[in-house]
Amino acid sequence: MLLSYAVLSAAWLAALRNDFRPSPPAEASLDLQWVSSLEDVGQEAWGVCFPREDVLKSFALHRAVEAARLPGIEFHHLLARREGRVLAIVPCFRIRLSLTTVAPDIVKKAVDTVRRLFPGFLCARAFIVGTPVAICRDLLGVQQGRDGPLPAEVLRAVTREVLDRARRLRMGWVIIKELTSRFLPQVREVLSESFTLVESAATTWLYLGEEGAGTYRERLRKKYRSMMTHRERQLVDSGMRWELHHDFAPYAERMEALYLQVLHRSKVQFETLNRDFFVELSRRLGKRAFALLCFQEDELVAFELFLEDAGEVHPVYLGMDYRHRDQGALYFNCIYKIVEQAEARGKAVVELGQTSYAAKASLGAVVDRLYLAVRHLNPAVNLLLRVFRRALFPPTQVPRRQRVFRDMRANDEALVRHGVHFEEALS
Repeated sequence: MLLSYAVLSAAWLAALRNDFRPSPPAEASLDLQWVSSLEDVGQEAWGVCFPREDVLKSFALHRAVEAARLPGIEFHHLLARREGRVLAIVPCFRIRLSLTTVAPDIVKKAVDTVRRLFPGFLCARAFIVGTPVAICRDLLGVQQGRDGPLPAEVLRAVTREVLDRARRLRMGWVIIKELTSRFLPQVREVLSESFTLVESAATTWLYLGEEGAGTYRERLRKKYRSMMTHRERQLVDSGMRWELHHDFAPYAERMEALYLQVLHRSKVQFETLNRDFFVELSRRLGKRAFALLCFQEDELVAFELFLEDAGEVHPVYLGMDYRHRDQGALYFNCIYKIVEQAEARGKAVVELGQTSYAAKASLGAVVDRLYLAVRHLNPAVNLLLRVFRRALFPPTQVPRRQRVFRDMRANDEALVRHGVHFEEALS
């Protein structure tokens, strides 16, 4: 009894001392500011919130995108400061888009029928966090906390401000794109408070090889190695040749036309690039951007556009003249040239991006899921979104994997070792 009394007395005295102990000072509130240009953000502030070594998140790339004045895009950039110190930069843009972009064909056909009478059906003005171009990454530029994870308080504050901005602009949809399977766990809890998490069009990855494992060509089974050789010979026999250009601005008009041919045949259409995009990219990124141009005599018939940093080579856009596609096996040869360029720079894996999943799977690529955080500012529509999210944003159908490589287990283990998430089942 006395022991219990002594324990309770000690606890009471400890609590009393804590009551008189000064509490840690509260952090100052965030200062939130919207600007319309990255020039107002500044390269120095950008470098605080985004990794300087990642070309996909570089100031130069996104300044080039802004300078290109892509049709239908209006930029809004959010800066979050505390006591003058930049804690977050969140690039956003407004755009009019179709809500059936990633929907199944049966849904698209039904909606197209309705749009003959009501052109604006399932089209909406959207406020999007990220970039209009296809980098398969998010642009949530929130500085990590001292212990590693993103500070929930800052992330919550900027997402709330993004929603408020969208309301003031009379937007309907608010979308955060594109969250990788590796990044999603860091933000899922906070984003789920205000958004519905859905799947975007997935990206694809290809393991090339490394020292001791052999090259891509060496690792192929005989059937697929013969196909590769045959396709490469097709291109040469049709009188086509490849040239590498860092200054590809003189070809920008033709590159735009070839890109639009691919875009108009794609089942998934997001952004629309223009001639100025290729000019600005060539001018502003220097050696970090280059294009492989495929000519037949003097005519440009295909291109593959790359961004490069110390970590990866990123093939970001493809353009092709479909009149020559089969004659020179252009699509497959574009991917073989990606492999060649990545291997020449000592890269073990390369990201092949979204769409054309079956063709990429036939070359040994795997699918890695991407996600969107979506919210409609009308509560009734937002409820319908939650109910019908799988119809509007269906998961990417993973193609049957083919046994392309002699050692598939080693191939898959290498992908995991390099941090690639993918579907494991083989056909």
